[in-house]
Amino acid sequence: MAITGDFEAYLAEDWYGRPMSVAALLECEAEADIDMAVVMPDAKEDPDNDGLLKRTGDHPNLLPCVMMNPHWGDRGVSLLRDYVSRGAQGMKLMGAIHKFEVDDPMVFPFADAAQELGIVVSIHTGVENCSADRAGAIAARIPETAIILDHMGFPDHFDAALSVCLQHRNVYMGTTILRFHKRWADNPEETVPVEVGTAVERLGPERVVFGSNLPEYRPVQVKRAIQRLHLGEDAERLIFGENLARIYGLSG
Repeated sequence: MAITGDFEAYLAEDWYGRPMSVAALLECEAEADIDMAVVMPDAKEDPDNDGLLKRTGDHPNLLPCVMMNPHWGDRGVSLLRDYVSRGAQGMKLMGAIHKFEVDDPMVFPFADAAQELGIVVSIHTGVENCSADRAGAIAARIPETAIILDHMGFPDHFDAALSVCLQHRNVYMGTTILRFHKRWADNPEETVPVEVGTAVERLGPERVVFGSNLPEYRPVQVKRAIQRLHLGEDAERLIFGENLARIYGLSG
């Protein structure tokens, strides 16, 4: 049976007024028939990476992805190595929270360590310091490492994200874009995110990875939005899990 997966879900501190539990996260993923989820700590200045590893450690279908702040310098690189030794399988770079430019040289030691350690890198893309074109410098530096562009460059840099993917075969588009649903429809349940279709057309379905950004939106909401594109069974099988399985070295 093919693996299904979500490349980005958070153990958020505010889920209907209380912290999101692992059980609640798994329930949300199951609602969308998602088997595996890459899980990140709540996005804040001091992310609880230790708590992430402890809470996901007994769940083989949860892949912990630690959030690293390049301002931590050498200490942060050492922490990353320690986290990977304890089970971390990915690294998230969140310039919107930690206030750094994605292509700043202080990011490079973290990228180099990720390649050496064999983990996946997820990069928040957005405006200014997080514009998708900056991710090209990281992709060129670590060509053997899979990089997922969160939000596909939205709100303003989809074309730049597409360009980076076209230039670097190790970069993938991540479908965490439902927060921008008003571009397509007032109701997220009616959204048809045409740029996902454009990415599939330009890059091929093997370069687009399903992600929900849970708890911002439930995985089933994002999944239904992509299904409204009618991309076909083969493309959906890749997007909804096979690509994630390949990137993270999972077996069905």
